[in-house]
Amino acid sequence: MAGVLDGAALVSVLAPNGRQPVQTQRVGAGVAVLDGKNVLLIRRPDNGLWDIPGGAVESGEVEEDAARRELREETALGAGTLTLRGVFSGSEFQHTYPDGNVVEWVTVLFSAHWNGEPPRAGDDAAAVAWGPLDALPADLSLATQRYLVAIQTGAAYA
Repeated sequence: MAGVLDGAALVSVLAPNGRQPVQTQRVGAGVAVLDGKNVLLIRRPDNGLWDIPGGAVESGEVEEDAARRELREETALGAGTLTLRGVFSGSEFQHTYPDGNVVEWVTVLFSAHWNGEPPRAGDDAAAVAWGPLDALPADLSLATQRYLVAIQTGAAYA
C-alpha cells in the first residue's frame, strides 16, 4: 500500500482513478528485432514512449512463445530464431499504468533478425518504426534503453 505519514496515521495515496494502486511483479518477454544496425520500435499508446515489442507471459506460457505472440500482436511480424539476450529486473523496469497500477517487470529479452516482412502497428502499439542503434529517439523507455545497451555491448544479463 502506498501512502504518506500524516502525524501518526497513514494516509493512503490514491491512483488517478480514485482506487488504491496495486503493485505487482510479473514476468514479461520482449523481442528486439534487428536489421543490421537498426532496431524495430513500437510507440506505446499509454505513455507515448518508444519500446521494443513485448508484454506479459501468460499463465502456462513459455517465455519464448510469449515473445513471439507479443511480436505478432504488436507488429504483425513473425520471428525465426530467437536469441536469448538476458533477464532484466529492478526499479528501472517498473511501469506505472494510466489506472495507477504499478508493475515491476522481470523481462526475458530475446533478439531476432528481421524477416523482411513489413511491420505494422497492431494492438498495444500506436506506431512502429525502425531506429538506428547509434541514434535512438530521446523518448525511448528507460527499460528499452537498458535492453539495447545490453545488446550493443554483448552483455548477457543486466
